Amino acid sequence: MDTTRRALLKGAAAVPLAVAAGGLLVPSVARAAEPEYGLKMYDRDGAPTGTTWAAATQGLIQRQRLAVADLVDDVLRRAERRASAPGDWRDGPGSAPEPDRVDFAFGWDARPTYSEDAGGKRWYPQGITTSYDAYGGSVPGGGGKKVALVSWYDRQTGGNQGARVSVVDVTRTGSSSRPRYDHVLLVVPTKESGEPYSFNVTKLHAGGIAWVGKWLYVADRLHGLYVFDTTRTLKVSRGSTEKTRERAQNWCGYHGGDNKYYAHGYRYVMPLHHVYRPANWSAKLEYSQVSVDRTQGATQSLVVSEYFERSPDGVAVRWNLDRTGYIATGRAASAWPLRIPRVQGAVCVGDQTYYSANAPVEVDPGGPKQGNLWLQWPRGEKMTAPRGKLSLGPEDLSYQPRARGGSVWGLAEHPGTRRVYRIRL
Repeated sequence: MDTTRRALLKGAAAVPLAVAAGGLLVPSVARAAEPEYGLKMYDRDGAPTGTTWAAATQGLIQRQRLAVADLVDDVLRRAERRASAPGDWRDGPGSAPEPDRVDFAFGWDARPTYSEDAGGKRWYPQGITTSYDAYGGSVPGGGGKKVALVSWYDRQTGGNQGARVSVVDVTRTGSSSRPRYDHVLLVVPTKESGEPYSFNVTKLHAGGIAWVGKWLYVADRLHGLYVFDTTRTLKVSRGSTEKTRERAQNWCGYHGGDNKYYAHGYRYVMPLHHVYRPANWSAKLEYSQVSVDRTQGATQSLVVSEYFERSPDGVAVRWNLDRTGYIATGRAASAWPLRIPRVQGAVCVGDQTYYSANAPVEVDPGGPKQGNLWLQWPRGEKMTAPRGKLSLGPEDLSYQPRARGGSVWGLAEHPGTRRVYRIRL
């Protein structure tokens, strides 16, 4: 994460959204001045007369005949990757035991064909969300399957492929479970005049993700929340010959040579549907992560928190959701100070809030150290001591209720120590 200027906490009053011509949502001019943490929703780039991302996706399906894939029946059924055992947790840079109270964990596929997942320096995992966030349990119509989604961002400068999401089968979470998984590339659907429907890579950090029904919210640090349609995941070609498969690693979108669609060697793409951007760019809110809160009664909400390397003055902001999974009005329901630096993930559980935070870099310049799980209760008040140890390089969090208490899912980002784990609260 990068260190940037502190976002000032000035309040949560906001302007509701109004529908304008062309499908863009814009602030109502009849309301008062712009809020600090207000959001505007966009369904396309460019002029209001342009093609919406949803329409471009529909064109890919109806005009270009791309097949719609189901995350369980297609992606998981054909998944070629298999998670590895978590190991002894001391196998990478730095030195640290496993997190406190772990009851399930796995590493990424370390076999030669897929070893980039476990130890590569191109793709870094960042966000995590589960089917509990989306549906309160298993995936509807998925035969009881429980699924975790993990976001990654591409750190490579040349040929950057943006962001991807791993679809992981976490139905069984016993000590010997090695979940199957596969990656889906996040893309922006396009329609240029005189050109076929196509898509491009995103350029998202994907620091946190939140699955809400059909929607996957992806936090992009400086630009807001990008929302992808999980029910319009599309199947593309990987090439029918070894030579084509090798060349296809560099192709994304429509390829005129054979009239097929490619996605840098991935079998599936998930299209962008709409975007929430700051209504007031002077607000300086950093969208470092995002999580779902299902513990506040009938109303679900999203919680975004900020990351600052040294400053404890970041904030967390909550927006309520409507029944269809959209942000209800763009008005922030509440905002509160974090009180600690280096916050990588945040989840609300009733009136409690849990945070994952890195250890300070200067503790050991030779390598990362274990992060901490913090509890803030009441929300916005000072935290006096960590509530337990996390992994090296901890990132996003996702809450899951249990028969006795609850658990949080977390993950580690560093090559050689990348794991997904669940800990008891």
